[in-house]
Order: sequence, then structure tokens, then C-alpha cells
Amino acid sequence: MFKSPLTKLRQSHWSASFPDTIAIPPLAERAARTRPVDRASVDDIAFALVALEEERRGLGQTIMALEDVLRMARRQGAKGSDNAVAAAARDLEARK
Repeated sequence: MFKSPLTKLRQSHWSASFPDTIAIPPLAERAARTRPVDRASVDDIAFALVALEEERRGLGQTIMALEDVLRMARRQGAKGSDNAVAAAARDLEARK
């Protein structure tokens, strides 16, 4: 039975989460586009990775900011349904 290259990759343990499509960001005069991964060129994947890395970096910054708020709120004794931002602001004031 014939297996497509994409099927072979998906069946391997390292690429189980292979996407169906990739988003390629705009480049020079070319508009952003989506391409099926099994038709993507090496450059398409490289440019898609650049955009994904930017998203990951932004997500990491958001995670760190929320971890800081949580840590500050808990230092002030906040828990459960207490307002985390208000407690974190109290923590800032307590450190002055």
C-alpha cells in the first residue's frame, strides 16, 4: 500500500503533531498565505517558523507576567476568588 510522504512523517514518533497547513507571513510584496504542509517549500517552512517563534516569544512573556502577578498576589495572602491584580498592586505598594 502506498503511503504519502506526509503520512510517513505523521506516523513517526517525532512528528505526530504535524500540521495540515502552515501560515506563511507576508514577505516583501507577497501577501501572507496559508499552504498545505505537504506542498510547502523549505523556505515556506522557514518563514512560517520565524512567525511562530515570534508568537512563542510573546506567549512566553505573557506567561512570565501572569506568573509574576500570581506570585505577588499570593505573597499578599490572596487565594481562590480574590482579585489577583488588586493583591499584586498591594504587593507593589508593600515593597516601597
